[in-house]
Amino acid sequence: MGAAVRSLGDVPEPDEPTAEAPAAESGGDAEPAPTPERNRAEGGTEVSDEQRDRRTGFFREGDTTTSPVAGLPTPTGGRWSELEADRQIRFFLTTLAGDRRLVHRMDPVELLRENDLLLLFGPEEEEAFADLALRFPEETVSRWATLLSGGDRSEAFGPRSRSERRDEAAILRSLHLGVRKRVIGVLLTLLALGAVGGLARVLLSDEPVDRTDRSLRFSSTLATSDSGAGTGVIAGGPPVAESALVGTADSVVAVLRGDGPSAARIRLDVTAGDLPIPVGALAGTVFEHGGGQVALVGPVDWWVAGCVRVVVATEFLRPLDVVLYEASDGACPPEMVGRPARVTCSGRRVLVLAVDIPQGEVSLIEGGSGWAETIRFGLETATEPASRWETLAVRGSITVAEEGVSVAVPRFGGAPGDVVTVDLGSGSAGPFVGDCTLG
Repeated sequence: MGAAVRSLGDVPEPDEPTAEAPAAESGGDAEPAPTPERNRAEGGTEVSDEQRDRRTGFFREGDTTTSPVAGLPTPTGGRWSELEADRQIRFFLTTLAGDRRLVHRMDPVELLRENDLLLLFGPEEEEAFADLALRFPEETVSRWATLLSGGDRSEAFGPRSRSERRDEAAILRSLHLGVRKRVIGVLLTLLALGAVGGLARVLLSDEPVDRTDRSLRFSSTLATSDSGAGTGVIAGGPPVAESALVGTADSVVAVLRGDGPSAARIRLDVTAGDLPIPVGALAGTVFEHGGGQVALVGPVDWWVAGCVRVVVATEFLRPLDVVLYEASDGACPPEMVGRPARVTCSGRRVLVLAVDIPQGEVSLIEGGSGWAETIRFGLETATEPASRWETLAVRGSITVAEEGVSVAVPRFGGAPGDVVTVDLGSGSAGPFVGDCTLG
């Protein structure tokens, strides 16, 4: 307010008394003294007598320290029209003027300027007017923001300090960066919560999602049929593998012997000579022959000195059946768990083991349900105490590769003593083909 008063004092008022030089006491011919230059009214600053009288007593009007607009209610609702906004502004300005005599103007801007009401805008008045401006149309907001800031809209309703001007850009950048980080953090948190919630629903729901289409489904419901008096003949033709159900043992599992967590002792690079079978040299598939059968084809005599392990499991690798086969005692590690496998067919390159493949939904003893969706097979090594390896194996898996595609387990037949050919296609180690004799 003080700055506004000083700016008003800089304008010379025509009603200020001019200092005229006294007339000479003797003689009437003396020239009158010239009027001081500072008292001459500059062109364009002349005002009417009425306005001069108002300005003379402008700051003497009102004898209270409370702003006349302090008690005005805060408007609510939507935006006003331009005419309604002008009417509300005129009411605000007349209330702000108090008992002062005003020159009436319909345009609130002219009313403000004609009556010097801008001088009455202090912090309280600016705050009250800003509340009022929340309902102004955009054009009215733009016009009055520019007017009240002296031409700089960025300083409407109060000028910024020099330090605020200097730091504003840096502050805005920091705010924008903080908002972006917060938004990204919230999105990542929501995604993580959604994933955890979805997994929890699958694991804990009383009605799990039906995954029958992803399970290992037999092509028929026929059981073992005897031909004649207990000959044990199984109906069906020769074994023809389903390419979608063929897997290769291409994963090495190697854990060094030692202390500490086994995860810290896992090794990915293993010398080929240490492995029980070369990587990719063993392939497997699944058949139906009086029940579930896993056929494995590898190099000559690959299974003779090793430990063969087959696991039927759910999507999350929860075992439903585990079988172990060792041609000689002690071939399997003593701590390995599984039931002895029954050999259905054997040859120098082929080994077919009977496994239990549940059909449809299986109720789990720990709660919930599962489906037989994958078969994991591999050749394990019973390492000696002096060996540097605690665990050493080459493993592979058989799964239904595509969701929504129902793949049936193929069936083959035959009688004990029959020689059948198992062909699983070709791989990096050559063709996986061999003969075996049904037991």
